[in-house]
Amino acid sequence: MPSDHTLFRVAVRRIIPLLVVCYMFSYLDRINLSFARAAMEQDLHFSDATFGLGAGLFFVGYIVFQVPSALLLEKFGPRRTIAAIMIAWSLISFLFVIISTAWEFCALRVLLGAAEAGFYPAVLYYLALWFPDSIRARVTTGFLIAIPLSGAIGGPVSTYLLGAFDQVLSVHAWKWMILIEAIPPLLLGLTVLKRLDDGPASAAWLDAPTKQAILTRLPAQNISTNDTTSVFAALKQPEVLLLVVICFCQAVCNYGIVFWVPTFIEQVIAPAPGQLGFYTAIPFAVAALAMVLNARSSDRHNERCWHLAGPFLTVALCLVLTFLLQSHGAIALVFLTIALAAALCVTAMIFTVTPHVLEKRTLATGLAWINSLGAIGGLVGPYGIGWMREHLHSPLSGVFLVAACATLGAITTVYTLSSPVRRTA
Repeated sequence: MPSDHTLFRVAVRRIIPLLVVCYMFSYLDRINLSFARAAMEQDLHFSDATFGLGAGLFFVGYIVFQVPSALLLEKFGPRRTIAAIMIAWSLISFLFVIISTAWEFCALRVLLGAAEAGFYPAVLYYLALWFPDSIRARVTTGFLIAIPLSGAIGGPVSTYLLGAFDQVLSVHAWKWMILIEAIPPLLLGLTVLKRLDDGPASAAWLDAPTKQAILTRLPAQNISTNDTTSVFAALKQPEVLLLVVICFCQAVCNYGIVFWVPTFIEQVIAPAPGQLGFYTAIPFAVAALAMVLNARSSDRHNERCWHLAGPFLTVALCLVLTFLLQSHGAIALVFLTIALAAALCVTAMIFTVTPHVLEKRTLATGLAWINSLGAIGGLVGPYGIGWMREHLHSPLSGVFLVAACATLGAITTVYTLSSPVRRTA
């Protein structure tokens, strides 16, 4: 009998690269405005706090539409749900070309969040349908490599677009950037419809023996998609509420750093014009390597607790050191890089435990609740940092908000997962 890694290799090669590219553009669609902050603030006449609010308002729509999206997922299946979400967010992104005020910007950010709400939980649900526990951390991290790739590749590309398209056809460069980067999701949504299946049972490209071998190793295939009581059933599990807290802290760390990392780099390095994209790519490239190594270690040792709590603590420590050493540019950049890498390690690990915590009948909606309520941190992080920058008159003061949430996340993780039963979950 082949190992799980060997048996599922063909599925990994067919599914993961496409999902990586999809999520890379999804994530880039959320953070690309971080590269255009200065130009947008000038053109739309708003402050750092308003920029942070607009960045965070994405999560209002994202939060409100998480569970409805999960119900659509159960009704229509992951393939059609993922494709529809990608096409919808692409079309909404095109509308950024016509905005001229800060409030129009904020309103579109809410709509964009609503469009993208179901994508992440739909993919997590899809991975649970396809891959067993023994390789889930590596598979999930393989998918989430899209996050650092969106920064490492998207950073230089976004910076180039901002420089090359300014006032082309009398349109601001940041609008061109958003417009051009909205085209691939539309094409990818159509590709998802054609290439993905709703699960191994419907995968015509698998031969019969391989399909049967895969199905016998996938307890998640017993998930019920017709239990209407499952909408709120997951919230009755205490572990789910603890995971919401952990996910909230993760979102503050992730988006709090990611949305502001170009600004932080400008503060500690002061790069020459046109070089910001290059310097921004460095932390994301390091993060990609860190995510892979952390996930492999977690699977190899069959341990989740400290592979999640450890990165949380690293975020807190390195952000404090970044603040204290901000006058030492290169050293501060090193600690900021480690903090971002650790934050993305947390993001990669957090949902590897949910299939063990959630009952099978509540998996889809449970993932949606955790991601939905936890995503409030995506609003708190960017806005909180912007508010602290403006009112405390210290460009890096917001890192203490992120550090505090990272510490809370580590404590909650240890409390939730340190028992003998959960430590290997």
